[in-house]
Amino acid sequence: MKARNMLLLFVLIVLCHPSVTHSEARKFEIENITDNILLAVNPDGGEDQLVIASEKGLVVFNTFWSEITAQRYKDGIAAALDRNDFYMTINTSDRLDMFGGNAAYRETTIIGHRAFLDKYRGKEDDVDAEIKRLIEMWRWKEGVSRERLETHEPGSETAINEERWANSCKQRAEELEDGFSLVLPNIVYNDRMTLNLGDITLELIWFGRAGYDGMTVAVIPEESIAVIPGFLMHSGHLAPHPHYLYAKLDVPRWIEILEDILEGENRVERVICDINQVWSNERACTRLRYIRDLWNSVIEAERAGKGLDEIQEQLSLDNEFAFVKEFQIYKESGDDWVRPQHIGHVRLFFLQQKNLASEIMKSEGCDSIDGTLARIRKLRESGSDIYFDEFEINGIGYHLLGSERFPEAIKVFELNVELFPRSSNVYDSLGEAYMKGGDKSRAVENYKKSLEINPDNSNAEEMLKKLEE
Repeated sequence: MKARNMLLLFVLIVLCHPSVTHSEARKFEIENITDNILLAVNPDGGEDQLVIASEKGLVVFNTFWSEITAQRYKDGIAAALDRNDFYMTINTSDRLDMFGGNAAYRETTIIGHRAFLDKYRGKEDDVDAEIKRLIEMWRWKEGVSRERLETHEPGSETAINEERWANSCKQRAEELEDGFSLVLPNIVYNDRMTLNLGDITLELIWFGRAGYDGMTVAVIPEESIAVIPGFLMHSGHLAPHPHYLYAKLDVPRWIEILEDILEGENRVERVICDINQVWSNERACTRLRYIRDLWNSVIEAERAGKGLDEIQEQLSLDNEFAFVKEFQIYKESGDDWVRPQHIGHVRLFFLQQKNLASEIMKSEGCDSIDGTLARIRKLRESGSDIYFDEFEINGIGYHLLGSERFPEAIKVFELNVELFPRSSNVYDSLGEAYMKGGDKSRAVENYKKSLEINPDNSNAEEMLKKLEE
């Protein structure tokens, strides 16, 4: 409780005095990956920050979720290195809580992919909607973490780490709620960019659509090191884990870039991923092998006329992809964590070959949802090759729900019920939309239908109890 109060007091101090001096800032511990590539380790146990100490100045990767946190990191790093010549900021992901602290680095050159401008410039409503979704996500993660905390032995290292993570999730949500300053990159690139930092070179490469539009990989040739964001290469994920609004992926580009970085003539020896993890080339190549083999296998099976269910069975962890069980992620996280991921990747790779109804909905936008849904129904009736995927359509519905566009969300979920009448999940989603839209009777009706199809749906049970109260 005392530690929590001290944290709150510190946040209040930062809010009142945003320009903390170096003498007041808590020094970060500095770990040397190489002489030029440093890892600033947060003394409070939060996320670490990658820093390049070059002749031209300090280069930081990403700025976290808010100016408050970014300034704290900046001051702590400056104090630890005894230098304040911040020169450049590299934004590797166009997710707002990954570059939300750019305001603390206004004096630097901020670099990101052009997708940053295309996605956010002049689109205040979209920014507000994403901030709201992020707040909900971090609140949810805090809740899940605190539930797990109850199962850990008090005072154990696991419990301490769990509580630290729960508090971090809480802090992120609170700082996003208190206000968000959008500062976009002031230099953007389309495909590749080479930066001369004096003593070393930084090559930026656009990875392609991989869950977010602006994913950037960095290569430092002099150090034989690549920096690959955790969204793309993560100790807990087999392959890039996409955002629910991004069904279309640039998998061939992923393979091309990873082959060049990991297997090419100038292949790197090490990969920095998850910010604080350094992988060997060999370990990183296991992810390349997985992505490449899965992509080629799905395409071959799809061309042979096989459906999704048959392909998932053929490429399951019990059949052609049993080699995944030898990966470190499987040994550390187990079947219950890895198998659902694999099933999801098979589905997404399969969808790349399809004319998706969800992509038509995204391209036309949801301002004229009635006309869009009417055209989609007409295409379906005419025998078109349009493909309906329950999860992608549900994702659009939840995007609208997060923006509090309840009537439009309800219409999208109703389409999913029409398409997949034996799915418990679609009725659950429609029930949620009606509940948030204020129609309790229809919410109850759909939650009951969801339970009828799947009596084990604990979420529907819980929502029905709340509605009945």
